[in-house]
Amino acid sequence: MYANFGEILEVVKGRQEKRRIVIAAAQDHEVLECAVQARKQGIASFILVGDQQKIEEILKGFGEDAASWEIINEPDEHKAAQKSMSMVASGEADIPMKGLLHTATFMRAVFNKEYGLVADKSVVSCITVSEFPAQGRMIMVTDSAINVSPDYDAKVKLINNAVPLAVKLGIAQPKVAVIGAVETVNPAMQETIEASMICKAAERGQIKGCLIDGPLALDNAISPQAAEVKGISGPVAGQADILLMPNLLAGNVLDKALRYFGELKTGSYIAGAKVPLVVTSRSDSAANKIHAIALSVL
Repeated sequence: MYANFGEILEVVKGRQEKRRIVIAAAQDHEVLECAVQARKQGIASFILVGDQQKIEEILKGFGEDAASWEIINEPDEHKAAQKSMSMVASGEADIPMKGLLHTATFMRAVFNKEYGLVADKSVVSCITVSEFPAQGRMIMVTDSAINVSPDYDAKVKLINNAVPLAVKLGIAQPKVAVIGAVETVNPAMQETIEASMICKAAERGQIKGCLIDGPLALDNAISPQAAEVKGISGPVAGQADILLMPNLLAGNVLDKALRYFGELKTGSYIAGAKVPLVVTSRSDSAANKIHAIALSVL
């Protein structure tokens, strides 16, 4: 089990075959800075699709020889996104990454049926992976950026998206806490009803590869002491690996709190497509962007 991003980075750096990341609309200073660092560290190789002149100017500003980079000139952001997905679909690249274009434009290209990157009825979700130094391990939060108000069916898919990543992080049987404000089922709180439905479905083998409990408040999900004080037992209470949040508001606030209040190292992972997607925020630190790339490569 990985305890921190440093361990993940060492593993991906050690791979002889480097994953090829294609950046759509790559003429972005922050994204190219991240790509330069990732290439120097041996994390991945890159294909840059976008305004070639601007890309070359930015690379030169970083002291890079632009001729040593694979650059495809396509100034139009819509066509750059489409070209990037086409390259992934054809096997010319492994992972698409968002550059200087609207997220909606990038995601429309991802969902374009011509490229076949998202299966019918799939749910694409954002998973925040955070170091949890107090317990010497890593923890996952979903969904933190995409699904606004997931219903029962969507929440099951969010779990199914997160479990394979947890396994890649070395957690053989991930523990999933379905988060709510309380630990009891309350008919006035829809998230507690859905939590109980999810738990029963898992009990009957409808959700596989993980252990699930809920509703659990955040403290009872990650603190053994809090769970003990409240008399909550079971294999998930106090030791959850995956926190399934009730909605986007809760997930996004927790994501920001981890970074800005807790000052914890995090990285985002977009799951649900047939390949990982790297979609970082302009406000993400360079380290968080590197972590997002490393998770996708892993």
